[in-house]
Amino acid sequence: MTFEPVSSINQVPWSLPMHAFEMIGSRGPGALKPIYALFGDDPFLRREATHAIVRAAMDTGEANDNADQADEDELGVSRVAGPQAELARVLDEVRTLPFLAPRRVVIVEDADTFVSANRKELEAFAAQPSSTGVLVLSVKSWPSNTKLAKLVEQHGTSVDCKAPRERELLGWLGRLASDRWGVSLPDDAARLMIELVGPEPGLLAVEVDKLVAYVGDRRSITRDDVGRMVGAGRTLEVWDMIDRATLGDAAGALSVLDRLLTAGEAPQRLLAALATSLRKVHHAGKLRQARRELGDACRTAGIPPMAIEKTGRQHAHLGPSRVDRLPVLLLETDLALKGSSTLNERAVLERLLLGLARPRRD
Repeated sequence: MTFEPVSSINQVPWSLPMHAFEMIGSRGPGALKPIYALFGDDPFLRREATHAIVRAAMDTGEANDNADQADEDELGVSRVAGPQAELARVLDEVRTLPFLAPRRVVIVEDADTFVSANRKELEAFAAQPSSTGVLVLSVKSWPSNTKLAKLVEQHGTSVDCKAPRERELLGWLGRLASDRWGVSLPDDAARLMIELVGPEPGLLAVEVDKLVAYVGDRRSITRDDVGRMVGAGRTLEVWDMIDRATLGDAAGALSVLDRLLTAGEAPQRLLAALATSLRKVHHAGKLRQARRELGDACRTAGIPPMAIEKTGRQHAHLGPSRVDRLPVLLLETDLALKGSSTLNERAVLERLLLGLARPRRD
């Protein structure tokens, strides 16, 4: 497949950005373009828009249930980290004829610095893009008044992946339930979902899937269904991640973290849940060091009776020194998520979980 010939930027007007909800809907991204800019702060929307582009480029049709793995397995797909990306290698990859694939797709992730450093060269590429490859720039900021943005709109597509407003979410949730499952999701039920989960598309999509399984043969999800089911599974997953990390199951904790992040859970929210639980573990541990009995220490720290035995096992795994350092570890992780570290948010949380899960040294 080749793309339509391009024209001068002064001859063809550019269009408005496509919203990510349009691209990841039942109609997909539409006619394939040679260059895309995915911009905005919602990781779920950027990820799903990327999957939609890959599916269209590779002619794979419907979404794969394991889209991340499907993308990685595609011979024609290359992913490059923006801060380490080299312009010449990226463009050579896009322009190289595909082998055992319909066309090449090169995805530059976290591409803000890459775009800033190579703006002129990217403008030249956008004006005359590859006829057999697709370049995807995934960025957080994308000013629409730049020459590059206008060239992308003329010859490709920019996709708005910013956190959506409530009215946009309401319509999207209804279409998601209908298109994917043939189930009705009225606005009052969708509005309650947003109130319980927050305006996070990734988490909301997971909750829709759970509700469809819950209602079974019924073809409508009611507000009562939402009230009974939404949020419970996510809360249990967060607790499961904390339990696995503080009892030494590093692989299990990282697997749960991956599911939560893939579902669109915000790293800061996950840290808040970790902090709430670990501060209680720390408090109970300090009381035990002061010769308080386990049950009494847990009750004073606000730990429920059903979790007393588990807290004792957590103290045994962590050891006194690590229990003492829990507030410091949480503070360091919070600062790292706010920019004090060069690690990305996933790596920051993974470092915390691995630090909790490693065997005790005292």
